[in-house]
Amino acid sequence: MKLSLLSKYRTHIMGAAMMWIMWFHSAYTGTDEVSKILHRIGFYGVDMFLMVSGLGLYFSMRKSKSIGEFYKKRAVRILPAYLIVTIGWYAFYKTDVSFVDKLLSILGINYFRGTVSNRPEYFDWFLPTLFVLYLLTPLYDKLFQKASVKWKFTLLASMISPILCIIGYHTGRQVLYGTFVRIPIFLIGYWMGWFLYEKKEEKKASWMVHVSLLFVGIVLAYYIHTYVKNPTIFWGLNCYPALFVAPSLSVILGFIFDKAERYLKIVGKILLFPFYVCGRYSLEIYLIHQRLMEILNGEALTAFRNQMFSQFHTDGYYFLLAVVSIALAAALHELIALVTRLLKKIGKKPKDLNKQPDAAEPAAQV
Repeated sequence: MKLSLLSKYRTHIMGAAMMWIMWFHSAYTGTDEVSKILHRIGFYGVDMFLMVSGLGLYFSMRKSKSIGEFYKKRAVRILPAYLIVTIGWYAFYKTDVSFVDKLLSILGINYFRGTVSNRPEYFDWFLPTLFVLYLLTPLYDKLFQKASVKWKFTLLASMISPILCIIGYHTGRQVLYGTFVRIPIFLIGYWMGWFLYEKKEEKKASWMVHVSLLFVGIVLAYYIHTYVKNPTIFWGLNCYPALFVAPSLSVILGFIFDKAERYLKIVGKILLFPFYVCGRYSLEIYLIHQRLMEILNGEALTAFRNQMFSQFHTDGYYFLLAVVSIALAAALHELIALVTRLLKKIGKKPKDLNKQPDAAEPAAQV
């Protein structure tokens, strides 16, 4: 099992993470104890997503000619879908929210303003977290490049996470734990990006190492979810087992995807296709799925939903909901891509066909 598989199957791994998140958002937990704990830690899919994002950002920083170009790439990828969904959400569904709160929620400010005793309306926690991480990446990259031992610097920088949690505990900002505890996994992903980009000597790690790390992470998660009863301590600790789960599970998935594609040929590609689709449209799926679930679970549609799906098992309802979300996400993504291409085409200045080439510039060959 090699780290290079993380880069090769980055989109597929993000797809697997997105599937796990959708399962977590659903109410279907399974019947056996293993399924229940895997459902309860389904938010670890976010940690996998952030780790792989950190890996990709390192490559993006190297390829971008300037910080402005780096920010532009991130904005073009995220903002169109984010603004369409958030503006539509507050314009047609959350109409009772004040204009100021709508604006602050869309900007992500309301999430960071929240305290235990006063939590204003906010759209989401993950996207504001992602915006801040993207914003700070160029600064972090400068410090990271100056570090002589990259893994030690990564470990030291990760210490900001428990420090922020302690500060949050004493200032009533426990609601921001979801952001604070995700900083280390993002930085680990950034270190992985450096390791792969610089083509450091890579040894094949034993599959037992990754399986053992995954097992340790799941056992820690089970212990925290079962025996830690204090809510404040729970929310401060429940994501840290993902530091074991996210890297090991991602590498294992990369290994499985590689073997499936290599030895199963066409069948392998077919099996990998759903993961690729969910990874390609992961942002849009994340934005749409939870919002669609909230609408369908609302009081106005509860009776209709129960009547329509009374003949189905609960898992069938949530599976259909996931399929619809993926379809809507794909449509939104491709529509934005189409509009973007058209705008680029319109923005191009037509060439002056009558312009004579300079003496030093040879005429184009026909």
